Amino acid sequence: MNISAILITLVSGIAFFIGYLITLFVKDEKKLVTFAVGFSFSIIIGLSFFDLLPECIESLDNKLIMILCMIGGVGLLKILDLFVPEHNHEGHGKHHLESHMEHIGLVSAIALFLHNIIEGTAVYTTALSDLKLGTLMVLGVSFHNIPLGIQVSSLIHNKKEKVLMISFLALSSVVGILLLNVFNIHINEMISGILISITFGMLIYISLFELLCEVKEHFKEKELKLGLLVGVIFILIGHFIH
Repeated sequence: MNISAILITLVSGIAFFIGYLITLFVKDEKKLVTFAVGFSFSIIIGLSFFDLLPECIESLDNKLIMILCMIGGVGLLKILDLFVPEHNHEGHGKHHLESHMEHIGLVSAIALFLHNIIEGTAVYTTALSDLKLGTLMVLGVSFHNIPLGIQVSSLIHNKKEKVLMISFLALSSVVGILLLNVFNIHINEMISGILISITFGMLIYISLFELLCEVKEHFKEKELKLGLLVGVIFILIGHFIH
């Protein structure tokens, strides 16, 4: 294993911790959670359609397989959803919002864990062939992961769960490297396309079936509108850097 390539890949995971640290400076948790609803919605929709969807189309020639994998991603997260602490879309008030956001944060972390494994292997294999190109690539990936770290940290209220989820996300960047080397796996373009399509489906599930109801419920609040706007700005900047 190439140590330089591993360290470069690990940087993309550490970016989640940077996002977590940013949330520590915010005092008003209720406003932060409301902001995070809009921010998360923009970030996930942007990540799905600006980054993942073009990669799916480019990697998979068979569009039927791509669509089936996307549907599979939705179904997979629906099944995983059953094992995440219960929540209720109905209700109002701070407790309801925090409870639902906690649920969305945990489900998002599951989907992002898979996505970051795929992304980590891409950074690692790129860095192996061209260290300079790998470094540039990880800068773009890190810029995406910082707001995702903010998203997960803002949504999960329990501090122990928050640190645990961020730690898993940070380490997920090197999980792919371990799998590649231990099992001597070669991820070709088709396999990568299938995995990315599944991730796309998972993130679409989160945005449409989890976050959208909260966006509609709190749309009149200025913190949510600010979150939507800041999320769009992050996605546009990240898109051009990436």
